[in-house]
Amino acid sequence: MPVRKQLEVMLADAPGELAKFTAILEEEHINIEAMSIQDANEYLLALYEVRARTGRRVAPRDYYEAILKESARYSMIRLITDNPTRAVDVLGKAGYQVKLQDVIGLILENCPGILHKVSSRFGDAGINISYTYGSGFSDSVSALFIFKVSDLEKAIAIFPDGNP
Repeated sequence: MPVRKQLEVMLADAPGELAKFTAILEEEHINIEAMSIQDANEYLLALYEVRARTGRRVAPRDYYEAILKESARYSMIRLITDNPTRAVDVLGKAGYQVKLQDVIGLILENCPGILHKVSSRFGDAGINISYTYGSGFSDSVSALFIFKVSDLEKAIAIFPDGNP
């Protein structure tokens, strides 16, 4: 089954923080299978600019600016590990706030158009892709992609074995 438990952790955006974070997992022999790091400030700044262009502000400008200032201090890490339950436990004991959620992991053939094929199948089924991350080197046969989708049950029905 392609359902995986994804950990989400806000990490201080400072030199050495990722090393501290990964040392905890290394000490417990927890392997990171996939990971994405997103600068929280860049994401919020882009969202703020879009909302400003569309006129869809729902709060005063000062509120947005305060959030942007605060978000500059953090990055969002999303990761898949070989032992998510243990990872949540040890990271929690180390003081990290960890959110656990279900995502779908697919092993894709590493060729042009495969992401289009997968995203079209999700779209045709009425499933929204909130975000995705993955990789495969150009000389790799396959690539691992993680999808956060609006309807996990439907997504599993489309890709029950984790392959398109």
